[in-house]
Amino acid sequence: MANEQVDRAGLEEYRLAAREWLAKNLTRVELMGSDEDPSPERIAEAAQTQARLHKAGYAGFTFPVEYGGQGLTFEHERVFMEEAKGYDIPIRLFGVSINISGATLVSCGTDEQKQRHIPRILSGEERWLQFLSEPSGGSDLAGLLTSATKDGDTFILNGQKTWSTGAHVSDFALCPVRTRWDVPKHKGISVLIVDLKSPGIEIRRIKQMNGDAEFCEEFFSDVIVPESNLVGEENDGWRVTRRLLEIEHLWPGRAWARRSDATLEVADLVGLAKRRDRDADSGVRREIVRIHVATEAQNLLSSRLAQGIERGRLVPGYGSLVKIGNDTLVQRRAELALNLAGAGGVTWTSNDGTGRRLAHTFLTSRSRSIAGGTTEIQRNNVSDRVLGLPREPGFDWGTPFDEIPHN
Repeated sequence: MANEQVDRAGLEEYRLAAREWLAKNLTRVELMGSDEDPSPERIAEAAQTQARLHKAGYAGFTFPVEYGGQGLTFEHERVFMEEAKGYDIPIRLFGVSINISGATLVSCGTDEQKQRHIPRILSGEERWLQFLSEPSGGSDLAGLLTSATKDGDTFILNGQKTWSTGAHVSDFALCPVRTRWDVPKHKGISVLIVDLKSPGIEIRRIKQMNGDAEFCEEFFSDVIVPESNLVGEENDGWRVTRRLLEIEHLWPGRAWARRSDATLEVADLVGLAKRRDRDADSGVRREIVRIHVATEAQNLLSSRLAQGIERGRLVPGYGSLVKIGNDTLVQRRAELALNLAGAGGVTWTSNDGTGRRLAHTFLTSRSRSIAGGTTEIQRNNVSDRVLGLPREPGFDWGTPFDEIPHN
């Protein structure tokens, strides 16, 4: 109990210090703009803010100190994110780079790779992402066709990736590739660090139904990647990729109180109901309360699972459960907001950005059950890795990949 009281006292002291620093150093805003498809100016501004956060000790909360992190806990991150609510912090622009790519590098990279890249990732000097999806792969990530052929102390990379968020404004990517074809598909994969400024890389932007174009597709033509950029062991990349996915699925439960991606919250629904004179409508009130209760339950569940995984009490597969809950809530909030807005949610004037924001948020929310692994795949993960149920049968298990038909 004494240790618990000391921890709570320490967290409260940390909270007060963070509150004071935020008030003195960052800008508070009423409504966050969308960082889904940022301009070069916005990226430069966000990088400066990220550098200030890192210098002050508010980046890489759980990362090792020897690589520029803070060596703290998820609870410290939660406390800071609660205090940072309403401030212009670049979570959308650097969250994936730090909390997914950076965390994977910390978990699986060499000491040299960590020393070189982690401080730059935390300070915003380098922006990272992961190249996972391929045009022919669907949800079968292990069936990837992008190849890397060993040539002395380098790999020669050829193939294509797609649906890579922000590749056109990023510096590096973690890229699973096929390095052996004569073994079952999971056993012939390696993960490489790809410098996106390398010759032979073409990045094309993809226009989406919400009007943004932050998704990209990448084409690799004899791209040279140094052997020192291999993450983990050659042909053991599925282990690294699995670890990346576990980190990605759990991350939404760690990013408490984030607002930088303009995701709707319960307070937005309440405000919208009042503006539309529907706050006395019993049906509307019930729907908002249901979402409020579900949101609070999800926050508590996410915090508990994140702590349990951090302490080794729960398997990482629980991260899929966090993702399913977050994706569902984002879509429910967006749907209710559009219903409350009525015609104002699909038509608007140039002087009123509310309708455009609601329409954009609704359209964007539809991708939540696809991005980062479909809901169906997440349910399979929970079934297999959490509940211990039998796996679904696969026709290609144990078969060398070069014997399996693929386009």
